[in-house]
Amino acid sequence: MLTENDVITAVCAELSRRGWETLSTATTRQRGDDVVASRSNIVLRIEAKGATSSKPTTARYGVGFNVRQVKTHVAMAVLRAMSVVSAGESQAAIALPDDARHRTEVASVTPALDALGIGVFFVSNDGSVEVPTAWRT
Repeated sequence: MLTENDVITAVCAELSRRGWETLSTATTRQRGDDVVASRSNIVLRIEAKGATSSKPTTARYGVGFNVRQVKTHVAMAVLRAMSVVSAGESQAAIALPDDARHRTEVASVTPALDALGIGVFFVSNDGSVEVPTAWRT
């Protein structure tokens, strides 16, 4: 089960394959944008979420988030991405575990994400990454 840190690691590897340079990352114990990357004078800021707690000392560690928690996490990620778009200085994306719950939540807002130019990275348990939205930079 992917933690937020696992999602960040996989997305950074995918960005590197696509020619992006990772400028910074923030683990779950740090503040700031989860991933900041650049390529050709474009800055990309990504908000990542995991499928379980990343803290081994919590009761939620290793236990998948329920439907309500997934909905809240996706909403928080989308809100952060919208804030990035509104600031107008960077491109924005969200990165989420590739599972039915996360895909369902994203599917309900995909047209809006596409209209705003917000990318979506879905990360599988094996670390592979899919970018199913119109954002393909």
